[in-house]
Amino acid sequence: MKQKTDKKLISFTKLPLIDRLVKDEAEKENRSESAIIEIHLLKSFLPEEKNARFWTENFLYSENGGIGRTLEAIFATNAAGVNWGSKYDNLLPLVEFAKTQESLCNTVPTGEEIELHHCCSQLDSIVTKLEHLTDEETDTAEKYAYQKEAKWAKDLLTQLREEPQYSRYVNIYQLLINNWEDLKGWSITYRLLADLVVLEKGWRNTAETRTELLNILKIVSAEWND
Repeated sequence: MKQKTDKKLISFTKLPLIDRLVKDEAEKENRSESAIIEIHLLKSFLPEEKNARFWTENFLYSENGGIGRTLEAIFATNAAGVNWGSKYDNLLPLVEFAKTQESLCNTVPTGEEIELHHCCSQLDSIVTKLEHLTDEETDTAEKYAYQKEAKWAKDLLTQLREEPQYSRYVNIYQLLINNWEDLKGWSITYRLLADLVVLEKGWRNTAETRTELLNILKIVSAEWND
């Protein structure tokens, strides 16, 4: 029986050019040609921002990682801002990605999940914030819009607490997206998102979903400046 090997056979249409480019850089940098190729490949695939690169290497493409672990790490890290703020507020594309993927997975809560109590606590804070925004708004149309969202949030919370089997996590994602401008800079928002990610047990880890998440993460993290 032929033994399996990890060796990859790659053919290039412009091999002479690539060969000369690699040889020159290897000589200039005093590195091996394989090291130069590896550096350029990883640079083209991975995000430049250090946290995004770490998540990609250690969660998205690790043996025991995947979509869920990566999203949890992103949202949990972003919740660690100062004075109840988030670290960054440009994560909407990642939230929309999570919502789309959740709609395809759609795990039904049983009420026995250990993360459910904390999730309800964070959602309760969202309800309170939306109610405060309703009370503070003076424009009639805007006040009605906040009132409507606050009621929906409260209904989602009641259902999650009392009849979890009828809850769908995708609705909570949509609630956050609907009110993103008011919630995007708040630590609680990302704690709730991290809980939602953990509660979903059936994330689709495919080449397509990993590549899509990686591309979104590269774009979003390019705006981060620490």
